[in-house]
Amino acid sequence: MDASGQHGTGRRPGWTTPEFWQAPIGPLYVATLVLAIGRGAWYTCWALFYLRSIGLTAAEFGIGITVAGLVGMLAGMPFGYLADRIGPREVLFVLATVQGLATISLAFVWDFWAVMLVTCAVMMVERAAPGIRVAVTSGLTTGETRLKTISNCHVMKEIGAVAGSILGGVVLFFDNRPAYVSMVVFCGAANLAFALLMTRVPHVESLRERKVRRKVLVLRDKPFLALTALSGVLALNWGIYDAGLPFWLTTQTEAPPWTMAALMVCNGVMIVLLLNRFTRAAATVPSAGRLGLLAGVTLGLSCLVYAMTGGGAGTVVIVLLFAAAAVHTVGELFLLGSGYGLSVGMTKEDAHGEYQGMYGVGEGAAMMLAPGLLTALFSGWGTGGWLLLGGLFLLSGVGLLLTSRWSMREQRRAEQVGVPAEVGAVA
Repeated sequence: MDASGQHGTGRRPGWTTPEFWQAPIGPLYVATLVLAIGRGAWYTCWALFYLRSIGLTAAEFGIGITVAGLVGMLAGMPFGYLADRIGPREVLFVLATVQGLATISLAFVWDFWAVMLVTCAVMMVERAAPGIRVAVTSGLTTGETRLKTISNCHVMKEIGAVAGSILGGVVLFFDNRPAYVSMVVFCGAANLAFALLMTRVPHVESLRERKVRRKVLVLRDKPFLALTALSGVLALNWGIYDAGLPFWLTTQTEAPPWTMAALMVCNGVMIVLLLNRFTRAAATVPSAGRLGLLAGVTLGLSCLVYAMTGGGAGTVVIVLLFAAAAVHTVGELFLLGSGYGLSVGMTKEDAHGEYQGMYGVGEGAAMMLAPGLLTALFSGWGTGGWLLLGGLFLLSGVGLLLTSRWSMREQRRAEQVGVPAEVGAVA
């Protein structure tokens, strides 16, 4: 059994064994699962909470979420750099505590500006924390174990999100103020529980403790900045389930209402069962680059199949939708494996926090822009919108392959001129 909780013989993760949940990584799995349950409940009914419980207008909700998304998008890299300086576990503890208290406070605010301020705090942590969680994992593991552990954490997140969405469905069933307030308090408590569980995770040595001083590195790493931008374009695929596909189904097809829920369940199950296998294929930067190309090709193909459902009805459209969703999920698995392999493999060993924070900027921008962009694309262009989106995915996949090769050339050039492995100046 290695540090990731996996058997060295290559068997499936021993989720039912005590060793899987033991230190140093086990507490991180537990914390991720608890947090994901809360986030799953939150994202199932957060929009209706703002609109029906707090009483925001649709315009106020749109403005508030857009501003909060922008704040969150810009927060990742600075907090990541801070995590490198003073320790990712400690920064993550503070951020989770702030998010927990801010989320609970939403049950007691009504004024639009107060709601927007609190939501900005919640979204800031929401966007900054994932990169720092990867930095904690990277600080506790090395080599192949590192990717296994990151992949396992994502699986925990998917399982928790499914469980949380069921709780969110119960809240939507009652659809009243007490139910929404209970959901908010539960989600805030999940964040506080995550913070408490992080105290059981071993400390990751910081640059300050190692007496290393350096400037920000990631802003001078052109291949990694290209990776961030290209991954951001491909991350638009996650907006398909959140906004694009629901809009398409209700306006351009005659698919039954239950179809969307069934597609999302299938997506979650496939990711839980297959992600570890796809991540193992991204153990090196070159192999992760090839997975990035496959992600672009597969996601582009899924858009082509989605486009074929326009105007469809009956059994034919349902079959096409499930076929498109299956191809889409395979593309998502390629992208997740490639993203983890490239973002970790192209990161300077001293700078996991700032690099992962920067990587999150691309995904944050995609999630902020996806609802409006995809809705406009499909409403204005119809089937052509799917083809345009598929073309963007394909080009971005090619770009990831070229970027991985660019990164390897830069690494070899640095080795030839004798750049030391330890980045930064020792104080």
